[in-house]
Formats: sequence, C-alpha cells, structure tokens
Amino acid sequence: MKDIRVHSLPGTLALDADAPEKLAEIAALVPAIHVFIIGPVRRVSYDLAFSIRQSHGNAEAAMKALEDGQELWNHLVYDRLGKGKASGSISAHIASNIATAREILHVLDGSLAFPGGSDRYVDALGSHWAAEICRAAMKQKGMDVVLVDYPQALRKGNSILTSPIVLIYGDIRGEEDIDVSTDPDGETLAEHAASRLGPLLGAGGITFWNGHAPLRTADIREVPGARVIDELSFSEAVELSYFGAPVVHPRSLLPASGTGLPVRLSWWNDIQGPCTVVRPMAHAERIPESTVNGRVKGFSIIHDVALINIEGTGMSGVPGISSRLFSTMRDGSISVSFISQASSEYSICFAVAAVQAQDAMTLAHDAFRHELSLGLIQRIDSEPGCAILAVVGDRMSGTPGIAARVFSSLSKVGVNVRAIAQGSSERNISAVIKDSDSTRALQGLHAGIFLSRRTLSVGIFGLGGIGSTLLEQLRVQSERLHEEFGVDIRIRAMANSTRMLLDEEGVDLDTWKERFKKDSVLLDTQKVIEHVTVPYFPHAVIFDCSASGELPRNYVSWLEKGAHIITPNKKAGAGPYGLYDKLMKTCRSTGRRFLYEATVGAGLPVISTLQDLVRTGDRVHRIEGIVSGTLAWLFSQYDGSKPFSSLVREAREMGYTEPDPRDDLSGMDVARKTVILARELGYTVETADLQVTSLVPEQLCNMDVPLFMARLQEMDVPMEKLFKEAEARGEKLRYVGQIDGNGRCSVSLNSYPAEHPFAQTVGTNNVICFTTDRYHEFPLVITGPGAGKEVTAGGVFADLLRLCAYLGARL
Repeated sequence: MKDIRVHSLPGTLALDADAPEKLAEIAALVPAIHVFIIGPVRRVSYDLAFSIRQSHGNAEAAMKALEDGQELWNHLVYDRLGKGKASGSISAHIASNIATAREILHVLDGSLAFPGGSDRYVDALGSHWAAEICRAAMKQKGMDVVLVDYPQALRKGNSILTSPIVLIYGDIRGEEDIDVSTDPDGETLAEHAASRLGPLLGAGGITFWNGHAPLRTADIREVPGARVIDELSFSEAVELSYFGAPVVHPRSLLPASGTGLPVRLSWWNDIQGPCTVVRPMAHAERIPESTVNGRVKGFSIIHDVALINIEGTGMSGVPGISSRLFSTMRDGSISVSFISQASSEYSICFAVAAVQAQDAMTLAHDAFRHELSLGLIQRIDSEPGCAILAVVGDRMSGTPGIAARVFSSLSKVGVNVRAIAQGSSERNISAVIKDSDSTRALQGLHAGIFLSRRTLSVGIFGLGGIGSTLLEQLRVQSERLHEEFGVDIRIRAMANSTRMLLDEEGVDLDTWKERFKKDSVLLDTQKVIEHVTVPYFPHAVIFDCSASGELPRNYVSWLEKGAHIITPNKKAGAGPYGLYDKLMKTCRSTGRRFLYEATVGAGLPVISTLQDLVRTGDRVHRIEGIVSGTLAWLFSQYDGSKPFSSLVREAREMGYTEPDPRDDLSGMDVARKTVILARELGYTVETADLQVTSLVPEQLCNMDVPLFMARLQEMDVPMEKLFKEAEARGEKLRYVGQIDGNGRCSVSLNSYPAEHPFAQTVGTNNVICFTTDRYHEFPLVITGPGAGKEVTAGGVFADLLRLCAYLGARL
C-alpha cells in the first residue's frame, strides 16, 4: 500500500496567498498520498462565527456580519482565482452556505449560543471555503486534488484516498467538546483531527503545521541561543506545552500518543527548515541524542503566578489537610499549577495564576478558619510576582547530578529559588522563582546545560592588523577546536577605537567585516565588558589587540568582573608598577588569567620560557635580547652601502616602523619589553628607571613627523661613524635590551663579534639569550621572527589555547 501522510493546517494559514504552492511543495517532498486537514479560519473579518458572536445576540447586527463576510470572502475568491468557472462555483457555494446560516440565525434570533454548541455549522464554513480555494488554485496548476468532509473521512476511512492530495474540511471537532476560546488560531482543532485521522488511515506519519517558530530548548525571546529540539517523547511534549511552550497543545497529541506514529511539529514559514519530531519513548531511546548528554530536552516557564504558603505546627501528622485545601481550590475553580510540601508536613506551598491569588487566599483562610483561630496554622500568605520554571526531559530519570547542575546554574546567575518540586518520574524539575529573574534564570540554565563547559564568551578590542589577523586564525581553527577538544569560541563583541558590535550568539567570522561596517554603533567600553561577562556563559575572555594606553587601566576591573585577559599590548606589563602589581594580585585573588606572551617576541615563547625557568627553580643571571623587529631589520640591513636614513624610509614604507619612526628609534619599545621581562624576575622596575640610548638626535626629537622625515639624513653621519668603528673590530651593531642579576636594566646600541648569536640575526628576527644556573656556559637562546601581524596574532592565539588548557580542555 502506498505511504500516507496526514497533515494539519490552521484555516488561517490556508488563506495565505502562497498556501496552494506550499501545499504542493510539501506533497512533493515525500512520495505519498498527502491528506491535509484544514482547520477553522480564525482570521478576523473572515471568521464568521466570531463576527456573529460579537453582535451579542443582536439579530440585525448578526445578519450584517454575514452579509459583510460574504462580500469579503467573494473578494478573496476572485483575488486568488480570478474570474472564471472555478471562482463562480465557489461564490455560488458561499452564497448557498450564507443563506443556510441566515435561516439558522433567523430561527435563533441572531444568537449562536444554543445548546450543544451548534455554532459548528458557521464555524466550519471558513474551513470549507479555504479548502475549496486551495483545491481550485492547485487544479489550475494541473494537480489532482479532491475535497472530503471530515465526518465522511471518519466514516469511510481509506476509501477517501482517491487522489495524491486530499483536502479535509468542515466540522472537525468530531465528538470533542473543545472550547474554541482556548484555540484562538484554530490549531488545536486541526491537530486533534489529524492525530485522530492518522491512525485510522494507517498513515506513516503526522505533521502539525503552525505559524509559530520551531519548538526550541527555551523561548528564543529570552534565550537568543535556544536551539530547535530535534525530537521529543510524547510525555516531554506534554510537559513543555503545559509550561507554556507555544507550539502544541497536549490535547492535540492524545489520539496519536498510543499508536507509535511520529508527529512532526513544523513551521509553515520554513517548510524545509528544522522541525521537532514527537515519538513514543520507546522510539526516542533509539534515536541519537540531540542535546548535551541527551538528558534535558528543554526549559519552559509560566509567568505571572503567585506562591501561596501555609505554615503551622498543627498540620503535622493530621490526615486530610492537603485534601481539604485542594478540594477547596477545586470547588472555587482555582487551577493549581505547582505544589510542594515539607516532609515534616509543617508547611504546604502552591502556585496559582496571579489573577486568582486573592481568591485562593480567601478560600484558604475560609478552609482553615478554625485552625487559624486556635493557632494551629500560624500564617497563610501570598508572594506575588513569581514564575514557575520547568526543566523537562524523560532521560533525566535515574541520572545523578541533573538537579545539582540545574540549581548550580541558577546560583551562578544569582537566581534565588523560592520552592522546588519534582515528580517521582523525574521527568520534570520545577522551581518557583521571582518573575523578574526569569530571563536570567533561563539564560543561566541554557548555558549550564547545553553549552560546553569550555564555551568562551569573547570580546576583542583592536581590529587593525593584529586583531583582524587573529580573527582570521580563529575562523580557520574554531571548528576543529570545537569538534576535537570541546572548545566553543563565541566572538560576542568587537570594537575599534570608536565603534563596537555586540552579538548575543557570536559574530560570524566569515562576514565580520561587512557586519561591523553595517551594524556597529558608537563605542561604549563598559557595555562591551558587561556584554562579554554575562554570568550565563561559563567563561569570559577579553582580547586587547589595541595600542591603547587607556584600556590597560581597566584590566583590574575586568578581572574582577570575571574576564580573563589576553593581550599583545605592552602598556599594562610595562606601565606604572603599582598598576602592574595590583593586576597580578587581582589575578591571584580572582583565579582569572592575564596572558601577555605576545608583548615580547611576538609569537616566540619568550615569557612562557622565562616563567618555566623561574617556576622550576632555575636562577636567572642575565637576560639580553634583540626584541625589536624594526631595529633588528634596520641593523641587519645596514652595511654602510646605503645611508641609514634611506633604510628607515624603506622600513616605514614596508610597514615595519610605526607611523612616527621615532617611536621605534627612541628605544622605548625595547625599554617596555625589557621592563616586562625584568618584572617576571620579581624586580620592581619602572620604565623611567632604565638607561635608554635613543637613536634620535636631540635636535630631531620635538618636531612633527613630516619635518622629522625631511631631516632624517641628519642621523647618517653619527650612525656611519659607529658602524665603521664596529666594522674595524670585526663586529656588528645591534640594539639590545639587558637585565643583569641585580635587576639593573639598560637599552643601548652595542657591537658584537661575528660568532655571537646577535651578530648572526637576519631580517626582523628577535634573539633572546638567558644565562642561568642551568644554562651558564652556553646560554639558552630563543630566536625567530619578532614582528609581523601573523606571528603576533599567533602568539595571542597560543595564549588562548593555554587558557583553554587551564580551563580543562585536553589540547
């Protein structure tokens, strides 16, 4: 027998101009007979039953509503089908139905509220007309489509399957007495009908089409990163829908729940997009898990509830207290959505809708008037402004640590739990919290349950050469890091000196430049930090790839807010010692990391090597280093054949120097790096304390850049003299930073014999020599490129991987 698929579609969606095309597209996706049940139309003006009810029994107004409705539907028919035989036939049918409705209203004097809910006839008209319009439009495209009345489909079963596409219409309530006021979109009626008809026809599957976004692990309005749930069991779907998930009503699933038929919850606006499949638990257990550990499927929340608490020593051990309380609530038509009782029976708390809180309080006081008068019950009070948070998952049962993780996640985001309840099935953990905490609670839970414990919320300052290169390196490697090591890097904020871009889930690194240009706003540094350090992400990281002197002054506060800091910016490590000292102490007190490998030697492992030497007990006697790639290049190229000034101009054109070459030639860059290394040895050193030999003649120091560049040749004579003196000794000029065993630091231009590692350096290579107890006769030498955006960004990236290892990644 050919495969059969049954679909439900609210009549309101069937009125969409593209509905016939979508129905055809759905039918083409799976080779099968497709049965579409068209629900009642709930679109205002087209919903005749609603329009008549709005007349409040006024016969004249009710008749006018029918007249207006007929005109509106006729316009719709001709708009969708144009003038012709098909549209004329449907209009005639509409006129006949309207005439029948008039007769009913005439008999009832304008009221549809007669016994048995006999407004069904008018309520079903929209379904019938919408189905006729869709069939006519599809037949115009040459498609084979038949119409069948729902009661007839129930009676005849598979004999209705005479065409590849069957549209079911009419009174689809069957024997069900479903209150239409609780089904404002007509979805539940259509879904229940499909759930009932599917097993009867022997269908291979049922699909509920709706106008909501796909069912997600949490409300996307409160948790932007909520994921589409791939599959649920029937019991999980019921739990989530009870707690406010908008995609399906529990009643819709009942007829199919015991048949083994899968039910797909699909979004009408994205026919081939992600959907949720609801299956019996026995089937769900054999499906690959789609969430972290496959235990928790999602979270839902009921807002605007009040928590009512009853306390008293007189309740302990007294039978019937709970029965009296909840029987009273039932008799007063109070719906109780949450119950929790202390094992001592000293207190009972329960939650009701906020609008029913006062009535519930009155009923409770009346029920226990005697106990209150005797002091057996001390108090009955109400706490308004609450919400019930539900954590749902069949496979939470029997799994240790789920509750611990739930409440730990809530604690991390500062959410206090007022009451807790869990059924013996362990399918649902419910907690009452303040409604004002609900968004924070959902975000914290979602991160704690669904995100990798090594998910990093990352912000980056500085989008120039180093920053943009770092982002490219992250783009290339992020997928591998995620798949192989569980490191999930989210670039949630990026900023240059004037503008910023914030994104909840993380900026797509394939298009970040276009996105920044289009969506960035004026920079607010505080907002960047607040955005990155939200408590519901496991870890926060700030990259400072700028040359700013202002940002490092904020590092301490960033650490205190929970961020780890990684930077190639030397201003913090070489800034005022008081700030540096506070920075390091804050790292120790907060457990946050400040990583700055790229501040000396770009991507070379200079600082980490020095730290390893010190931590393992080696005593450092001396550090010498060529640590400026710019000056390394200048002096490796300077052989007397060209004036020194021409090499400076060449280096500037190639981007080796700063825009003002004096920033390099003054030696201050080398001085800062020397200070950073000296502080690693525990020396209290300030940059101002260093003896720095500047290469800039005094007369060229205080002038603008263009004038300096015009007079650059004034450096040539003194530099040529130094070169020839060194050459006469068989030595090479090199600009070096030095630290001796007593913490004395200097920066100067020296000459070295040809066999010395410094004399052998080429290009922008840095060379750093460590003379220690262990490396005394032959110093430990680190050499390699010490300048360039690629190697510097690589050094920053390497620090990020060190941080990930510190956070538990097995790299």
